[in-house]
Amino acid sequence: MIVYSWEHDGLRERPTLWEALKLSAERHRGIALTGGGGKTSVMFRLADELANMGKTVIVTTTTHIFHPPGRNVVETDCAEDAAKRLERNGSVLVVGVPGADGKLKSLPLAEAARLKELADVLLYEADGAKQLPIKVPKDGEPVILECTDAVIGCMGLDCIGGELEEFCFRTEQAAELLGLQKEPDGYCSHRITCGDAAKILTSESGTRKLVGERDYRVVMNKADNEELIAKAVRIAGDMERLHPVPCAVSCFLRGDHL
Repeated sequence: MIVYSWEHDGLRERPTLWEALKLSAERHRGIALTGGGGKTSVMFRLADELANMGKTVIVTTTTHIFHPPGRNVVETDCAEDAAKRLERNGSVLVVGVPGADGKLKSLPLAEAARLKELADVLLYEADGAKQLPIKVPKDGEPVILECTDAVIGCMGLDCIGGELEEFCFRTEQAAELLGLQKEPDGYCSHRITCGDAAKILTSESGTRKLVGERDYRVVMNKADNEELIAKAVRIAGDMERLHPVPCAVSCFLRGDHL
C-alpha cells in the first residue's frame, strides 16, 4: 500500500499512514474509525505501524468486525482478560466478544473503554457499513466511547460516479443530507459526485457525526488508478473549503509524479 497526505496543493507520499494523518501516540491514545469502505484495513495498518514503533495496541469494536485471521485474538467480555494476554514492546491484541457468523462484537462499553488504559493505543471500529464504500449514519450511529481522542472517517473512492442506492449505506439519510428528492417509489436516482463525498465526510450529520471537539481525520481508500487519484485530490480540495481536516489517500499505484 502506498500512502499520501493532502498538503493543500497536492498529494505527498508518506512512509506511514500514521504520519500521513498527523497523529500522535501521546495525544491520540483512543482512536475510533467510522464511515464506509476500508475501516478494518486502515485500523490494522495503523496497529501494525504502531507495533513497529514499539507500541502496544489493542484493537476492538463497539459494533461488529470479522474475526481477523492470523491475529492474536482474545474472545472475552472482560477487559482484564486482555491485560493477561497483551505482550509488551510492540504488539497488537484483538479483543472482542464472540458473535454470529464468525464475527466479534463489542464488549460492554464500560469494559471497552477500560482497554485504553491497558495499552499505548486503543483502535476500534465504531461504525458498520455492510462493506459499502460510503455511509451516512442513522440515529444511534456511530458508537463512540467517551475516552476517544480522535476519529478517523473512511471512504472508498470506488463510490464516486456510482448510484447512491448501490454504493452508499443508509441512502435515506444520505438523500436528506444531500438535499435529494426521491422517486414516488422511494428510489433515489443519483450518482455520487466528488462534492457529495466531501459534504458527507465533513458534515456533522455525515461521517463527522459525534466527533465534537475531538480531533478528526479522513482516509480515502482505493485510489488505485490515475482517475481515482484525481478524484481524491478534488475531494480533498473541496473538504479544505468546507471543513479543513488532515486527510490521507491510500492506493496500490506507484505514482512518483504526484
